[in-house]
Amino acid sequence: MEHLNDLIKVTESIENDDLVVMLFSDLGCNVCLSIYPDLEDMSKRYPKAHFMTADVEVMKELVGKHLIFVYPTLVVFAQGRETKRFERVFSLDDLESTVNRYYQMIF
Repeated sequence: MEHLNDLIKVTESIENDDLVVMLFSDLGCNVCLSIYPDLEDMSKRYPKAHFMTADVEVMKELVGKHLIFVYPTLVVFAQGRETKRFERVFSLDDLESTVNRYYQMIF
């Protein structure tokens, strides 16, 4: 899982990678920190997908650009488009099901 601190790199990855799973978080968010290892494990099961995280408190531009209002927010981008959003309370099984679905379609 890649931690990004540059808005340009975030935008380029979303636009250029076929499948991106993006965690928008705040390093002060305990839930965000607790799901990080699960996302790290998931990234190993889907090696062609690009799993990324960004601290929106550091990159405030992400809040407006991607409409991030709560933490954690996970967004799945397929071929540059937002396909599914998971906010605050969600199941990691539902997230993995979504990732698997797009992974099978794209790769």
